[in-house]
Amino acid sequence: RLLRFVSIAFNFPGLLYGYDIGAMSFVLDMLTPPHFWWDDFASRRVAQGLTMGAVSAGALLGSHIVLFHLASHVGRRTELRVAALLYMIGSLLCYTSGTMLAQQDYWGWYSLVLGRLVIGTGVGFVMHGAPTYMAEMAPSSIRGAVVSAKETVIVLGIVLGYLVGDMVGSRNNNGSGDWTLVYWVSLAIGTPMLVLTFVIPRSKRWLLLHGHKEEARVSMQFVYKGNINTEFEELAASIQANRMYKQHSTAVDQGGLCGLLESRLFSKPIRPALQAAMGLIILQQLSGQPSLLSYATVLFHAAGWGGHASVITAMLMLCVSITTVLLVDRLGRKRLLLTSITVLGMAAFTLSHVFWNWKNGAVHELQSLEKTVVLIAMFVYIGAYQIGFGPITWCFVSEVFPMDVRGPATALAVELNYAGNFVVQFFVPLVQNKIGWGPTFLVFGCSMLTGFYFVWKKIPETAGLSLEEIEARL
Repeated sequence: RLLRFVSIAFNFPGLLYGYDIGAMSFVLDMLTPPHFWWDDFASRRVAQGLTMGAVSAGALLGSHIVLFHLASHVGRRTELRVAALLYMIGSLLCYTSGTMLAQQDYWGWYSLVLGRLVIGTGVGFVMHGAPTYMAEMAPSSIRGAVVSAKETVIVLGIVLGYLVGDMVGSRNNNGSGDWTLVYWVSLAIGTPMLVLTFVIPRSKRWLLLHGHKEEARVSMQFVYKGNINTEFEELAASIQANRMYKQHSTAVDQGGLCGLLESRLFSKPIRPALQAAMGLIILQQLSGQPSLLSYATVLFHAAGWGGHASVITAMLMLCVSITTVLLVDRLGRKRLLLTSITVLGMAAFTLSHVFWNWKNGAVHELQSLEKTVVLIAMFVYIGAYQIGFGPITWCFVSEVFPMDVRGPATALAVELNYAGNFVVQFFVPLVQNKIGWGPTFLVFGCSMLTGFYFVWKKIPETAGLSLEEIEARL
């Protein structure tokens, strides 16, 4: 019961992150009437790309701060607390952009981009802290489900964002500033998230690694039932050996975290885990799905479907995510990843074929059958991502690295993820405008062919193993 309570606390940020993805998809659609800022810009596509990519850029900044300054020194709980504050500040800036600053030339747009940049910085903090914390706190028998639940909560946030965006859009036919109402919900979610950081314990493994044994015992007792003495002492002994190795390696090179990166994270013993984890992160972005979610409403409207299709898509994602959480420890990570990649590739090639000769905005050029194929293929494309890439990538990243480099490694993964996310989000409207949706989806489909081979050859199965057993096998 208490583990569920801790999970709720660390999944609040995922709810906010997903909410921003879903809501911003509608906000982008509502920011198209001529009186909005970026219709005065020389390139509206560039402005749209910057607006959508600001969260990813902020997450890149946040993960960079964690990687080079905080990963080994600040606890996961503190990262969550900082993230909650950043979420709330960013939401206020976004709200201000469409109210007090809406008519102040470009200042409203600057405030919107800055607000999303601040929200993104919070995302960078929490995408490092949340999966790492849950992997370090959960029993190995349910670790996959607990960590993967974060993706389900993100999808729940997307559903909430789509629902709120759809309701605001229905009241907002003239494109007025009512879109700012979506950011009040962000504040409502961020407040309890901040409060919960003062209730939950710090990670037991992080505490042991930093020599706080008694507090670690209390932390473990917080989520485990019954007598924990034997299991706790075994864990303490294992991490103490790891801690001594860390102190030795740090003494060899006094370069601080940079020295650790050179001497340990990129060393030969860690290289297989590093290649596997970072490869999954890159493939996750090359699938195109994380970035296309932000443009889902625009794409559905362009193909002749209303915003309700986005809501249905999000509901489907939620159902698939819940199913994945229930199956991830039973079927294993690798099997679900291969299934996800296969279905993603098939859906991407289907969308590429339908859109190949289609001109953006020419809805009449799509036959009714083609529109139906687009709708179904988009459902499959987005849902397939939730079978594997969505929940399992971060589960794998959080468990595959040894304890002494898990913090920096996860921060590096988050940084790489959002660097790729920003690039794809920024260039999708530009590339799509130049070559069309058909070739764009073709690129995503071909990337999945490479992804299938990579997962088959490079990704080990980690289901049912303790973090220490995974470390011993790699």
